[in-house]
Amino acid sequence: MILSILKIIGIILLVIVLLLIFILGIVLFAPIRYEFSGAYKEKPDGDVLVKWAPILLKVTVAYHNGALEYVVRMFGGVVMTNTDAKISWIGQKFFSKEEESTADKYSKEKESKGVVLAQDVIEFEGPKPNEENVLTKQNMNVHTDSRVEPKDGVDVTSDDADEKKKKRKPSVSFKQVLTEKITAIRNKIQAIKNKVFQIIQKLKSLNEKREQLLKVYQSKRFDKARKDAIAYVKMLWRVIKPKKLEGYVHFGLSDPASTGQVLGVIAMFLSFYDAFLQIEPDFEQACFEGDLKGKGKFCLFPIIKLVIKVMLNKNLIKVVKKVQTIIEA
Repeated sequence: MILSILKIIGIILLVIVLLLIFILGIVLFAPIRYEFSGAYKEKPDGDVLVKWAPILLKVTVAYHNGALEYVVRMFGGVVMTNTDAKISWIGQKFFSKEEESTADKYSKEKESKGVVLAQDVIEFEGPKPNEENVLTKQNMNVHTDSRVEPKDGVDVTSDDADEKKKKRKPSVSFKQVLTEKITAIRNKIQAIKNKVFQIIQKLKSLNEKREQLLKVYQSKRFDKARKDAIAYVKMLWRVIKPKKLEGYVHFGLSDPASTGQVLGVIAMFLSFYDAFLQIEPDFEQACFEGDLKGKGKFCLFPIIKLVIKVMLNKNLIKVVKKVQTIIEA
């Protein structure tokens, strides 16, 4: 009996593990397809489409007449958009903004019901007849109380008594004014000295950091890390590069030498596309226009593999840490 139960539990665990491996394999090896088309003639204009089958992901981005519109769909429903498309329950649950505050909900509920509560309305009303009598009596009492009992046949009000009680401000001598101004000037000079000292210290620290960064840049480890980074960028480009690319680019810079340098950089990538992309350089004037279309696909597995290589590269890790410590010091 116990063996049969353990056998059933083992079979269930095996099925769960195989199912997880199957899902993981689909996620890692299912291709992510993309298409793009764009043109530039005085104004940019373009469209981008991305599809991923495992979660029925579809992302569309369009830029026309200076307006950017995007729609993100998952499992057939809209989860993120800046258009008038209706967001599905998945988008409201996981991708919507923070929930509204209780005050906003309260006000919206009142507006929907069309009810206005008395505590939400504050109006100023004049005093009632009975209140007017009470106020006039209180004012009379205040006026009568403000009188001071006469002394030696003289009727003196409280205002006169207060004026007599006020003390005259003592006259400030010229010496005191002069000393105050001198101390203020000394304080300003000291503050300027402190600021100049702080600026000098910052310049010294920046100069020290620059020298340390130059040492790192001239080191052998940085040279190895730079070569590794270039190799990783090439590997990433091989993974995500478009399988098909067609169009033309007409460009020119004010300097013919700069135009030739840019043309040389572009020519490095033309061999990947069998001359589907036509480059028309202009060595006489500065201009730029073009029309480009392309499509491709890539998987997550080689990208994750490349990321792991980058994270485990000792040269890159040590160089990055060294630069961080120099900058944060």
